[in-house]
Amino acid sequence: MRAAGLVLLACATAAWAFPGARSWASESVSAVWWASAQRLLAAGRVLLSACGGALLVAATWQPSFAGRTNGWAVASVVLLAAVAGWALPRAAGAPLGWRWLVLAGSAAAVYGCVPETDQMREVGVVVAAGLLAEGVLRVALPVPAYAAAWGFVAWAALFGATGRPSALAGGLFALLPPLALGAVQAGGRRPAAVAVVAGGWVVAALVVARTGGIATSLPPAAGWVVGGAVAASVLTALVWHRSRSPRPAE
Repeated sequence: MRAAGLVLLACATAAWAFPGARSWASESVSAVWWASAQRLLAAGRVLLSACGGALLVAATWQPSFAGRTNGWAVASVVLLAAVAGWALPRAAGAPLGWRWLVLAGSAAAVYGCVPETDQMREVGVVVAAGLLAEGVLRVALPVPAYAAAWGFVAWAALFGATGRPSALAGGLFALLPPLALGAVQAGGRRPAAVAVVAGGWVVAALVVARTGGIATSLPPAAGWVVGGAVAASVLTALVWHRSRSPRPAE
């Protein structure tokens, strides 16, 4: 189930770009058809990503969901996976290595709040390989590889939580920084602004992991999640409105 979920997440982002696809759409009818096809493809990617998230839940059903009242986490995983189908491809526009650095922050936050951490060794190897390829060797990895790595971190959060609601809350919040990176990158903001927003979400994820993520019950964990989300969202809004990418000179 885990492998199938990761494959779906990767496939959902595999058809992200079609270089030169508009070259044949010179006629107005063709252009309209192409726009409609793009919207359908976008919806399909989101749906496929959501199915990938559902399979990750199925892969961790026994340790984290069976016989427990964690239905809220099931819905959250599917929703996050659906958003990932839209956001993760857009993170590819960030400078080389940034998206893997943000994913490393997410993995660190997961490690900081889940009771079971043996699976994090494999996650660390995958994320470190991505960092090495892009940050050191300067080789851009394909979007599907990044999407599968994000899904691997998501699986590690679900599996490592072992059903503890607070750990699920902290682990799911830890999945947000890469999505925030993609969202702000898609907005055409300056690299410095993208770095501030992504870094803010990583810090928020680490704080939530070591506070709400290790709480003894869900209510205080939920409070920390809301607080972290509000703080990071306020930072994002401030940077969003104060930052614009430079326009080319006319």
